[in-house]
Amino acid sequence: MIFPAGANVAYETSARDSAVAQQIWVRNGAIEVTVGRVTHKLGKDDCLAMQLDAPVTFRNRTRKPARYIVVLAS
Repeated sequence: MIFPAGANVAYETSARDSAVAQQIWVRNGAIEVTVGRVTHKLGKDDCLAMQLDAPVTFRNRTRKPARYIVVLAS
């Protein structure tokens, strides 16, 4: 997937019947991911695994698009 330069996307979470995990793998560029109150700065080849049990915000604060892979599992 491609995350455009300057993009900002926020997701709220709600109660779920089962746990949902998400892993993000940055292939090129940089993405900042905030899970709850914790911010992670990811660059090329960085991975982040998280439980989707708190609000999540994705930001690309750079002037270049980022390429990434997302995997969801329950």
